[in-house]
Amino acid sequence: MEWQECKVKMMVEVPVALAYELYSDRESIPTWMSFISSVKILKDKPDLSRWTLKYKAFGQNLEYSWLAKNLQPLPNQKIHWISLEGLPNRGTVRFFPLGPSSCEVELTFAYEVPLLLIPFAAALQPLMQGLIKNSLEQFAEIAKSTKTT
Repeated sequence: MEWQECKVKMMVEVPVALAYELYSDRESIPTWMSFISSVKILKDKPDLSRWTLKYKAFGQNLEYSWLAKNLQPLPNQKIHWISLEGLPNRGTVRFFPLGPSSCEVELTFAYEVPLLLIPFAAALQPLMQGLIKNSLEQFAEIAKSTKTT
């Protein structure tokens, strides 16, 4: 088992409460995370959600899914989760106020490298880091446009 971790921080030009609220809407995450094709919250257990990742890399069409459990959040400060089945992963999104109208969002995502991708593990780290960075940039744009509407 080989685990990798990615961490990206970004300033977002919205109040911390708005950034937290937007990120808390798990089913909207595919809007800014292009490699996540779907997130479905389980109706009978709202702390659980089924995630699907689809991405083409290393000449492969990659598709993985997992069941995630949201752990106890800290409102306007932290959202964190662990996978219960499927692709082993865990992560945290932290929110730091920078003033009344901006905040820093820090996303940390750790995952077990799938067996199929172990030969590409060295290349996987910068690929995932880039995907996470692009996702936070997209989140910042969506959050900013949400603030003005």
